[in-house]
Amino acid sequence: MLPKQDESFWLSCQENNVEIHPTKYPIKIDWDNIKRICSNYNVILSFFNDENVLKESVKTILNLDGTSNIFDNFTNCYLANNCLNLSDGKLFTCGLPANINAFNSYFSMNIKVTEHDYIDIYKAKDYNEILQFLAKPMPFCRYCDITKWHGIGRWETSKRNIEEYID
Repeated sequence: MLPKQDESFWLSCQENNVEIHPTKYPIKIDWDNIKRICSNYNVILSFFNDENVLKESVKTILNLDGTSNIFDNFTNCYLANNCLNLSDGKLFTCGLPANINAFNSYFSMNIKVTEHDYIDIYKAKDYNEILQFLAKPMPFCRYCDITKWHGIGRWETSKRNIEEYID
């Protein structure tokens, strides 16, 4: 989406000292063009991973019954608060509940996301309320089976079968 942004986006990034830190996945993106645009607007572009190192994947196994211990999962989860996700003003401590709608739609599942799984940044009283939310597990944590998560080698695009998400 970066190449599609208008000048006001780039000027806002520049004025607010916004840095862009994407992860390079093996998908078709014209990074040279993005580097050029960032350079033109004096916006820092820095990658999370070395371009010459292959991205590895972890199988994030779901517990479709939703019976996992949310406290154990949150405490041991490498995703929790490591990569916050913001979607339509809703801030999630990880990307799974923010994107589970795609999983539900494709596999005809109904994993629930409730208003307790995110905080609406427009309704939060202040920064402290957001920090308090981020400091505790969300109900969605019950759908993860963290004890079974494991590396599966080189990152590849999905084959779109449910076995990629369950054990």
